[in-house]
Amino acid sequence: MIDNWSLAAIFCMIALLVALELVRSFRYYRQAQQRDMVMRRLQNDVHALCAGAINMGKHMDALEQKVRRLTERQDQFELRDPAEQAYAHAIRLAQRGADMNDLVEHCGLAQGEAELLLRVHHVQRRQTASA
Repeated sequence: MIDNWSLAAIFCMIALLVALELVRSFRYYRQAQQRDMVMRRLQNDVHALCAGAINMGKHMDALEQKVRRLTERQDQFELRDPAEQAYAHAIRLAQRGADMNDLVEHCGLAQGEAELLLRVHHVQRRQTASA
C-alpha cells in the first residue's frame, strides 16, 4: 500500500503542478491584458486617423469648390471685352501714380482718354484723402 511519505510526495507534486499552471495562467492573463491595451490604443489611433481623413476630405471638397469658382471667374474675365481690360489696367496704373504718357504707351489709350482717366482718378484720390 501507499505510505504517508508517498502520499505527501504525490500531494507536493500535484501542488507544484497546480502552482505552475496558476503561474502560466497568470502570464497568459497579463499578456491578454497587454494585447487588449495595445488593441484599444490601435483602435483609438484608427479612429483618430479616420476622423482626420474625414476632415481632410471636407477640406479638400471646400478647396475644390474654391478652385472651381476661381476657374469660372477666370473664364469670365477672359471672355470680357479686351478694351474693358485695358481700361481696368489703366485705372490701376493711374491709381499707382502713372502719368498720361504711361497710360498711352502701356494701355493703348488715346491721349484724351488717358487725360480724362487721370482727372477722374485725381478727383477720386483727393476725395479719399479728405475723407
